[in-house]
Amino acid sequence: MELVWRPLTTADIPEVAALYNAAEAVDDTGELLSEEDFAESFGKADLPGGSLAVLTGGRLAAYGLVALRDNPVDTHRVRLDGVVHPEFRREGIGLQLLPRLATLAHDLHVARHPDLPLAVCTMVESRAEGHVALVEKLGFGADRYFYELEVALGESLAQVPIPSGYEIVPFSAARDEEVRQVCNAAFAQHWGSVDRSPEEWAASFTDSKRFVPESSFLALFQGAVVGFVLARHYPVVEEMTGVRELWIGDVGTLEEHRGRGVATALLSWTLAQSRTQGYQRAGLSVDSANSTRALGVYERAGFEVARTWIDYGLPVAL
Repeated sequence: MELVWRPLTTADIPEVAALYNAAEAVDDTGELLSEEDFAESFGKADLPGGSLAVLTGGRLAAYGLVALRDNPVDTHRVRLDGVVHPEFRREGIGLQLLPRLATLAHDLHVARHPDLPLAVCTMVESRAEGHVALVEKLGFGADRYFYELEVALGESLAQVPIPSGYEIVPFSAARDEEVRQVCNAAFAQHWGSVDRSPEEWAASFTDSKRFVPESSFLALFQGAVVGFVLARHYPVVEEMTGVRELWIGDVGTLEEHRGRGVATALLSWTLAQSRTQGYQRAGLSVDSANSTRALGVYERAGFEVARTWIDYGLPVAL
């Protein structure tokens, strides 16, 4: 099979989305993305230097993207995302794609963060045996396990009282910068977390079409933000499954306010409000080794593990 390798362009978005969802129909990872979602992610990527389109016979057989972090500390963990169309699997494309993406990551890293060590990483759904075998064959090791949790938003959801001295309010643009700083502080000790710059924050939340401020809530103590639930909605999930899902992208509480039931109350409030907004299910992801015992908070809110993802990493020599 003759392969043509080139960078992706925005003109590839329709074919990339079609390839991705053709793969999802086989892989069943639960991750559905639309052309609009890819347009947003392409807008954040360095397409000329950090992407690959793999073509054969004029068709897109695979694609890959490199995702850098704005403010890496200690080690720069660069994410590699690659998908091979089901019709072109077992042809060795994946074995070429990831190393090529790692080379692109190396070059971008050297240009931007030459004084830091580099590791490339990629997320794999634990049941995807072929994908697991591929990354392990390439030398990647399992660094971390993440649980994807879900809860049905039925009438049986218990309402948890708000702790004394706290209040819960909807997210507002006026508090955007305050929330960013609180989020960075809340996640400072989390594995793999780095501070989000104003630009990265805006791309993920304020300026993202997937961010739903009306379904995102803040916990206040003496008028200051001390906790948050930030949510997203992906219409393609409802279009393809018939289920209206709220994705809870970030949940956090400042360290000095943990252990008081703030996060539990925030989650309970968010789930209750999202149910009245017509959502049928909520989902989120959590590090299985989270040091703040977040998994227990989510389980008490009714969430159950639906899938497990493995964060594979590979150090790259500079």
